[in-house]
Parts: sequence; structure tokens; C-alpha cells
Amino acid sequence: MTTSLEALVAQFDSRGKPPVEKWSPEKTGTIDIRIDRNGEWYYRDSLIQRKRMVSLFSTILWLEDDNYYLKTPHELLKIEVEVAPFSAVLLDVSGQGESQSLCFTDKTGNRFTAGKDNRLWLSQSPDAESLPLVIVRRNLPALLSRPVYYQLAELLVNHNDSAGVWSDGVFFQLA
Repeated sequence: MTTSLEALVAQFDSRGKPPVEKWSPEKTGTIDIRIDRNGEWYYRDSLIQRKRMVSLFSTILWLEDDNYYLKTPHELLKIEVEVAPFSAVLLDVSGQGESQSLCFTDKTGNRFTAGKDNRLWLSQSPDAESLPLVIVRRNLPALLSRPVYYQLAELLVNHNDSAGVWSDGVFFQLA
């Protein structure tokens, strides 16, 4: 006999992430959670210091119509995100040229490689600041921390008269 907890865990994908794309909650609302530009999570303007809680919440993040939500099978709760919900804090580089692979790690421990499914780009903020972003999963972006951005800048190469970087066989134009 399967318990409800075992049934819920059985729904998780091979990376241990809940299948939020399959959920269609009926109840909607907002919750006073904010993610600042550095990827720090706040509840009612108080920093959430339990990293395991932040990590858990990050697995149920959902982006829909340019709004961010925490999504469960029963509720869809809108949250505020200043720039991006994740912050890429580490960059591991392997290979070089077109065979180069750029593997990022964010503050919540997600590891992901820039490539076909995880695009890397520069966006412009409303005040014309360049924002380096990379997709973590399900179109959820991470803002590259300053040290990671500088590390990435050292990897820039020219390709077809454009400056950018290679990762997993994809060229990402960054200038």
C-alpha cells in the first residue's frame, strides 16, 4: 500500500524535481515572498535563512505570463522577483572552442550546462544595465554573479564577426 507521501515522491522526475508542469491548481493568490537581485529569498521582508527551505521552494518555481509563482498541485501563489529567481555563483569550464562546456551552479545547488535547452544571453534592464542571464530549467533564468560574469568575459571569442562564448556546441553572442 502506497502512502500519499510516497505517491507524491514517485511523481518527481529523475533529478528529484516535482512535475509542476503537470499540475493545474484551482486556488490562486499571492504570498509575500520576494527574491532579490542576488537570489536571496525574503518572506515579509525578512531573509529566509533556512537554505533547505529556499532550495525546496526553488523546485516549485513557475514562470507564466512574465510572472513568477510557487506552484503546488493545489495552489498557484504569485511572488515578486526583482531580476531573476536564481543567481549563478560558480562556473566550471571544460574543453575549448566549439567543444567547450560551461557548467553553472546557482545558490540553491542546481547545476546546469549552457546549451540548446539552457540559453545564455545579455538582457538590458530598464536603466540600460547589461544583465547576463542563463536558463536553469523550465525557462527560469539565473543572473550571473559578478565573478562568474568576469570569468565568462575572459572566455569571449570572435565567431562570424560576433563576440560570444561556446557551450555544448552552441555559440552565444554576448556583445
